[in-house]
Amino acid sequence: MNVNLSEQWENEGYVVLRGLFDSQRSATLLKICDAILDQWRVNNPEKGTPGGGPDATVMRHLNHPGYFTEQRAGLSDILDAVADPQVLDIARNILGDEPLFRCTSFFFNPLADGRDGNWHRDSQFSAANDEEEKATIAKLIRSGTSIQMQIPLVPSADIEYVPNSHIRWDTPEEYAIRRADGGKNNRSNAMPGALRLALEPGDAALFNPYGIHRGRYHTTPLRRTLMLTYTKSSETHSDYFSNQPWFLEPGYLDGLKPETRAFLDRFVDQYTPFWQEKLAETVKA
Repeated sequence: MNVNLSEQWENEGYVVLRGLFDSQRSATLLKICDAILDQWRVNNPEKGTPGGGPDATVMRHLNHPGYFTEQRAGLSDILDAVADPQVLDIARNILGDEPLFRCTSFFFNPLADGRDGNWHRDSQFSAANDEEEKATIAKLIRSGTSIQMQIPLVPSADIEYVPNSHIRWDTPEEYAIRRADGGKNNRSNAMPGALRLALEPGDAALFNPYGIHRGRYHTTPLRRTLMLTYTKSSETHSDYFSNQPWFLEPGYLDGLKPETRAFLDRFVDQYTPFWQEKLAETVKA
């Protein structure tokens, strides 16, 4: 990652990398992810129920083994993408720390009720009030603690971001859209300074999730976006996104490239106690 991109990340909160994955890899991942989506709509193996209604726009944990009972090759492709050396080098430079895997996600078109998404900062979902959220943003260094890397597998212009918003609080105009009046205006198209990112298959948009952003979720044109999320190795987030106990299943990591296995072994080491605790709670219930 060159200095200019690193500086843009720190100052603007986002970067766009063209051609991170080549066309063949993007097409392969599209085929795999679409097959996973088809299965998820019928049966989400995490819950044993259909994955979502007609207005659903995102699913998590594409690397769940339940999607690969008949063909394991696709799982290897997903995990190789997660541990791709170029991807990890970019994450390492941005975070200033060894990256740690967190989650795979897939964004897609709703089958009905297409809409623009709501403007938000991820910090608002864990803060009890505005003052707590302000404090969270103020204490973060410019590089942040996590990266959301969205890689469209078809042409996409569905990500919008407000540059520089990751290192400051909302302007009055921004707050009026994002939070005021119970968020009733948070789908407004009048967000000042917002950039809409035009991406080709295999490009990557990386952004600091504490900046103001949103997605667009319409029934057309086609949206198929793979998201890879990473945190600093020094950060532990024991929640739904990192709760992936299937990594402990015998054979789950068999047959992977050595470098892919080595990267994911660190994820396993970090979160095994959390997974074991959650599994024990399930048995008791």
